[in-house]
Amino acid sequence: MTLCELVKVTKTYAAGETISPIQGLDLVIPEGTFVSIQGESGIGKSTLLMMLGGLMKPTSGTILFRNNPIGELTDDQLTEWRGKYVGYLFQHIQLVQALTVEENILLAKRFSRNGHKKDPLNIEALLDRLGLAEKRDSLPCQLSGGQRRRVMIAVTWVRNPELILADEPTNDLDDFWAEKVMDIFAEWVDSGKAVVLATHHGKWANKAMKKYKIQNRVLAEC
Repeated sequence: MTLCELVKVTKTYAAGETISPIQGLDLVIPEGTFVSIQGESGIGKSTLLMMLGGLMKPTSGTILFRNNPIGELTDDQLTEWRGKYVGYLFQHIQLVQALTVEENILLAKRFSRNGHKKDPLNIEALLDRLGLAEKRDSLPCQLSGGQRRRVMIAVTWVRNPELILADEPTNDLDDFWAEKVMDIFAEWVDSGKAVVLATHHGKWANKAMKKYKIQNRVLAEC
């Protein structure tokens, strides 16, 4: 079943001159699919993810989630939709700086789709899986870049979104942890989620089931 679809989507900026990083883009993202999007820095990968996640509106075209156009949602409805269904792994790590690793994860769990259900979170197992067991009481400022990146994976994990948008998620990670993150993405896909990975690393892009490149402002399947 199709989870998300872009139909003839174009994004244009006015920055002294007219810039169109994406033009007439069509993309179908089924449930349980791992999609990668390659391209050099500044070519429009992040713009595409922002539009998929409702953080940026296209200049023209339609973005559908479960056949419903998200462009017709009010700001409040869009915020609620993002909170329930979309997980973001931004290039720039976003954590609550005043909270510990464990508190950041518990906060994410509270506002997840299943936050009201009584399904106990095995935080010890999650932290151990991500090599963070000894950092559970640390603040983000006390962590390395790679550790903060892994906390973001944990935060996304417990939020249980249906669509995960990962923008260069292996930044700050060595090959060992990058492979582990790719394994986690594969597990998410096996559970029916869709993962969209934007990267300039061919090694990680090739892990995907469907591979695309942004070239000349359009999306081409590899």
